[in-house]
Order: sequence, then C-alpha cells, then structure tokens
Amino acid sequence: MTKLAKILSVTFLVLMIGVIIYLSIGLKPGSENKISSISLEGNEHLSKDQYLSFANLLDKNNYGNLTLQFIKDRIEKHPYVENADVRYEGSGQASIRITEKVFDSIVLDSSRQYILTENLQLLPMLPETKKIDYPVISNVFTGNGFKVLSSMKKNLDVVTAAKIISTVRLLNPELEKDFSSIDLQNGGDIMLYLSSADYPIKIGRGNEIKKVIYFNNLWQYLKGKEVNNYMEYVDLRYSGHVYLGIIDSTNGLVKNLDEGHKKS
Repeated sequence: MTKLAKILSVTFLVLMIGVIIYLSIGLKPGSENKISSISLEGNEHLSKDQYLSFANLLDKNNYGNLTLQFIKDRIEKHPYVENADVRYEGSGQASIRITEKVFDSIVLDSSRQYILTENLQLLPMLPETKKIDYPVISNVFTGNGFKVLSSMKKNLDVVTAAKIISTVRLLNPELEKDFSSIDLQNGGDIMLYLSSADYPIKIGRGNEIKKVIYFNNLWQYLKGKEVNNYMEYVDLRYSGHVYLGIIDSTNGLVKNLDEGHKKS
C-alpha cells in the first residue's frame, strides 16, 4: 500500500468515526427530537383546539413520549380529516397540516343531521361545526337507516340528489347560491326549493338533470320578478313541459299555466 493510499484510508476512517459519533448524539432519546409543542393548520370546519382535543393532544405533559407517526394516526382518525402531514420543525416544535374532507351537502333524517362529502361518505354533524352553508337533502329513502362513515354510493336517492346539486353548481353559480334544499319524499316525487322563493319546484322522477336545466333557463326570467310572489309551484314533471301554478288575485285560486316545451 502506497503512502497516499494509507493517508486516504486513515482520513476515511476518521470521517466515518465522526459521522457515527454525530449520529449517536443527534438521535439520542430525549434530545432535539423531543416534542414540547404542537401547532395545527388547515382547519376550516372546526377550531384547532377541537381537532387536538379529539386526538388527546392538548395536554403538553404527554408530549415528551409522542412520535410524529403517533400524532398523524390520532389526527387522521377524526371523521372530518382526509389526511394529515406531520413534521418536526426543530426546537421541540411539531407541526400538523390537515386536509379536511370536502363537504357537499347536509342530510336530514327524522332526528339527526349528517354531512355528505363529495365522495358520498356520510359523516356525523359534530357540535360547533363551522361553514356548513350547503344544500339540505331530506326524506331520503333508506331501508336500513343511516350508518356514519359509510358510503352512500349505492343509495339511489342520495346519488340522484348529489347529481342535481352538481348540475346546479356547474350550470349557474348564482342559482347555486340560491339553491336551498331537495326533498326526496322517501322515493316519491322530488321537490327542489330556493332560498329566495316560497314555492317548490316539482321535478318528479326520471330525467332529473334535464329538468334542472329547463328550470335554470326559466329561472333567468323569474328571478327578481314580482310574479314570484303569486306563484304556488313550478312543475316540470310532464314530458319537458313547464307548468306554473299562479294564484289568481281575484279569487285566490291557483291557475295552472303551461309555459310550453322547453328545449335545452
């Protein structure tokens, strides 16, 4: 072995020893990686403390024994959380960045409220939930009742209501803001409601999307008009025709006016 080779070998050995010593000190239990504080961001529907409380992460006395994976597992058990990115920021600080599930609508049964996500998962409506101004779906036909955290993709009523909401959202952002609720009448004729109108929009069953498109065209003419104060209903149940139930101011009876065949 040449002199140069010996020098290089000794140098490499010294460097390796230094790396091993550094790692053994840096990874020593109770050193820099010990968690002393936890921050959380990305929350909209609940407060930071509510998420941390659910995960039993409010008591700082217990932070010393926590790992990042343990924190991640606890936070992701929350029904509103899609995923959580947990990182060690140094100096005892751990950060949590959560991504909440996307809410789509509110489902009502006789005594409870649920949240329906964009993926048609049914979530519990937790106390103090914020930003829940979503369309309401009521009188869903279901044989076995509702099961929290289950998928509603096989429930025809829920799937139909979700398609109607998506159609309104894509068609007209202004109508979306005014869209209030869907009454599925336990498998009967579907009725839609707007916040700005007291009358129902009857769309029945079948060709629901086309009927919503017909109504959107009609609504462009109806919105803000005085005639809304004298209407009892809009009926789109019959072969593309739109019928308007108008109160006759002279005798209080309802006149059924055919607005003709509406083509998209």
